[in-house]
Amino acid sequence: MIKQSMKIVLLGAPGSGKGTLSNHLEKKYHFEHISTGDLFRKVIASGSELGEKLKLIVSTGALVSDQVTNAVMREELGKLVNDNASFILDGYPRTPEQAKFLEQIVQPDLILLIDVEKELAVKRIVGRRLCPKCGAIYNIYFKKPKIDNVCDYDGEFLIQRKDDNNATITKRFDLYEDVTHQLVDYYQGSGKLYRIDANNGIDAILPQIDELLNK
Repeated sequence: MIKQSMKIVLLGAPGSGKGTLSNHLEKKYHFEHISTGDLFRKVIASGSELGEKLKLIVSTGALVSDQVTNAVMREELGKLVNDNASFILDGYPRTPEQAKFLEQIVQPDLILLIDVEKELAVKRIVGRRLCPKCGAIYNIYFKKPKIDNVCDYDGEFLIQRKDDNNATITKRFDLYEDVTHQLVDYYQGSGKLYRIDANNGIDAILPQIDELLNK
């Protein structure tokens, strides 16, 4: 049985399977899933000055600055800490500076590094299609709907996120590789870092995750 109020940091390139793993932990262990991507999209949708700034950065695949990212995360983390909630941070921290900022608010219990090859990761994202009604996720390479571009559950036409294109994803992956080695070095001596090979599919490693959490 996992301990109460557990804090997990997920590290992994776009397409590594962080979302699938997070969904598993949400459903089985009732973790709160905090995705910087979702938070950024919420800010962008607000139409604020910060939202317009984020929109430009995200559309080009560049990384958001530490200062802006920390500002967005501060309020969200504060709520979770006050509620003594178990949560997963997906996409945060991305740099040692963000990791230091996080530790000023809360100490993570576990760092999971999800490894995946670049070519496979790009296919997972470029091939991703979403149902705008029920949120079901498909992939034109690995998980096709029964009818092309139509949701199996409600017949809605599937959509592709604007930033799920080859040029943007390749740039995001390269940027991730450039900065992640610093973050791995930062956590290396903590005794909390676990590297997980997800090239055979994230579902194949879920039993390993369960075993790790229930040690």
